[in-house]
Amino acid sequence: MMNKTARSVAITGGAGRVGRLVAEDLVKDGMVVKIMDLPGVNYEGLEGEAGYEILPGDISDTEYLRAAFAGCDAVVHLAAVLPPVADDNPDLAQRVNVGGTENVLAAMRAVAPDAHLVFGSSVVVYGNTQGAEPPVGIETNVNGIGAYAQSKMESERLIREAGLASAVLRISGVSVADFLMPPDVWPFTAEQRMEFVLREDVARAAAAAVRAPVAAGRVFNVAGGDTWRMTGREYSDAYFGAFELPAEEAKFIEESTAFDFYDTTTTEKELGLATTPFSDFVAGVKEAIRKALEE
Repeated sequence: MMNKTARSVAITGGAGRVGRLVAEDLVKDGMVVKIMDLPGVNYEGLEGEAGYEILPGDISDTEYLRAAFAGCDAVVHLAAVLPPVADDNPDLAQRVNVGGTENVLAAMRAVAPDAHLVFGSSVVVYGNTQGAEPPVGIETNVNGIGAYAQSKMESERLIREAGLASAVLRISGVSVADFLMPPDVWPFTAEQRMEFVLREDVARAAAAAVRAPVAAGRVFNVAGGDTWRMTGREYSDAYFGAFELPAEEAKFIEESTAFDFYDTTTTEKELGLATTPFSDFVAGVKEAIRKALEE
């Protein structure tokens, strides 16, 4: 547990899929979780539930952030514009991802300087590492490609310079065991190394970082582990197979911009993260498909 056990935790992007799972994990520990997200998002299942405080607002509003962070022992910053929107709109990515992080840090310094920050970054900050020897460790130089990667790199720099207790989670591509059709084009090449991670495991890592005293000032890779290490084509074949679709219909990018095998030794040891096997993910996708077809 933390040296000062977190009792009140704010989560930006808290109504999102990962944010909800983090909140659920922390509430089970008896923590009060402030769900921070845009006014127009869906808060169903959170409103009126014990342990949750719903605080709609915008992270561009510093007064909103100060009011929400007051009295908090920890802040989990997940709010961000994600690809492909971020890469298609660099100005938006800069304003929301970087500007939002600046605002979060300023508000924490003002009203919660002793609070612990957990930041959802991404392995895309490493860029194309296919020419290096795997696995990619946190000491690897960052050389991200595209607006989203650049926004995460700049946000990490701001956090390092802020002087607050913090844990940066460099999260790999997130897989979701739902009825989601394959994308038109996979964000990796057919032959490159890749290691994604289940959404639920990402949430467990974030919740564990809130609790862990060793997380202050640290960077952690969050990826799926040995069973998730494969080529892009192997991942695609398994996913297409779950949908009983012809594997040859899959399309891939031509040159890698991100994703590889990752060293998660420290994450497993210090955050206690044991990840879900890839086979369980595939089984979950198949079950989601079965249920959807029965409806």
